[in-house]
Amino acid sequence: MGSKRLIIQVALGSAMFTASATAFELEKSESSLALVEQGCAYGRGALSIESAKSQAFNQLRKLLNGEITLSAVETQLFDEHFSQSHRDRLVSGIETKTVHANFGDPQIVGDDTCVTVRLTPPSEDNHEGFDIEWDDDGIVSIIVIGEGKADMVTGLTARQVAEQDAFRRAVSQVVGVMVQSEYQTPYSTALIDETFNLQNIAIQSLSAKSQGMITGWNEISSQTREDGLFLITLDVNVERGKINNEVSDIIKQLGNPAIYVDSTLPVIHSRISSALSELGFNLASSIEQSTLIVDVHEQKKLTPSGLQLALSLKILDRAGNEYGKWHNNPSLLTLPNQEEMLNELGAVHLAMEENKEAIRRELHSSMSALLMRGGPIREVVLSDSAAGEHGRLQILLSSIAGVSDVSIRTNSNQVIVHLRSMNSASVLAKYLEPTLRVNQPDYPAKLSVVNDFQIKVF
Repeated sequence: MGSKRLIIQVALGSAMFTASATAFELEKSESSLALVEQGCAYGRGALSIESAKSQAFNQLRKLLNGEITLSAVETQLFDEHFSQSHRDRLVSGIETKTVHANFGDPQIVGDDTCVTVRLTPPSEDNHEGFDIEWDDDGIVSIIVIGEGKADMVTGLTARQVAEQDAFRRAVSQVVGVMVQSEYQTPYSTALIDETFNLQNIAIQSLSAKSQGMITGWNEISSQTREDGLFLITLDVNVERGKINNEVSDIIKQLGNPAIYVDSTLPVIHSRISSALSELGFNLASSIEQSTLIVDVHEQKKLTPSGLQLALSLKILDRAGNEYGKWHNNPSLLTLPNQEEMLNELGAVHLAMEENKEAIRRELHSSMSALLMRGGPIREVVLSDSAAGEHGRLQILLSSIAGVSDVSIRTNSNQVIVHLRSMNSASVLAKYLEPTLRVNQPDYPAKLSVVNDFQIKVF
């Protein structure tokens, strides 16, 4: 791969601060701090360019999510110019492919194609002062500007890309206002708590599948710039009922994810499962049908006073990503050193209200983090024949609205794809079918939805 670095620019004079993999570049010419990342991908042509952009965006998302360590000076500059609201909106835009960025010209570095992506803080919240006036049929009309260039990978024209961009903007604005004004009620807080940012999650989810929220639109104006960027102004009609249904479904997902408990001691499995059921969580019968996995580790501890039990929980998704963890205080309870006492120790620790509450909050926090990263992990299992060329397949899957974090591996004669999507497997399959046709026009792929999280393709 070609060399890369992260540049952060801000109008504070000329200076340079460097860290291990990060550099701050301060230039007087800049009016605001900008995040600049270079992504590189092997090969040449449009597919390599799109893959390089995706890599750069993924690194920028990690920075915005706090997954990249910065020095004290860098952290101060970053915090001054990117509020948490700015970061959340940029991450949401990256994951839904609605973020607007400046791209440098592709460069050839050895065998790689490299592209520089530049992000600046979003403007002040454009939802403020925006009033929704629904007509008698529950429709609101909103004027938005969309932009886009022709997409050689998906075959979309510049006009089609710009129209989709306008649809996402319209839905994003309406959803933002609705959540702020209509969902800060006991209706939502009965299922979720302050660990969730419902507005950001709803905007991310619904803007990614915006056309389902739209009943119609009229073109006001359009133009094509010299650089090939197509601009279109649309009067878009957004339907209230569909948004209500979608936001309600998101709230249910937030408060009631499917949890699979993986533990060694039967009593621990039973007690944790019972506690989660009492707290309103849905229990999955297998890892394949789970949103989150509670991975339990039990350790017997012998002390001079007797037997203790150390419990630790890791909260994972199906790809092994960790979102939260919890452990008990084994010293709170000691029983005689007898094997059957392990069950008693586990039962008592998990019956403590403070422990149940801590586990509940950790699960809620984990679910929020999972959804903010783009949704649960879905799995697509393809035959070698159905998969075709893996690099092209990955780029095409990444271009599906609402899909992110696409990874591909092979297992025997199968190709296993993991991706994130807020949509269930049945809905995702509707988007997947035309994508597979683009990937291999002459191969009649057959899709089978196994459950909410898994699709098989033959």
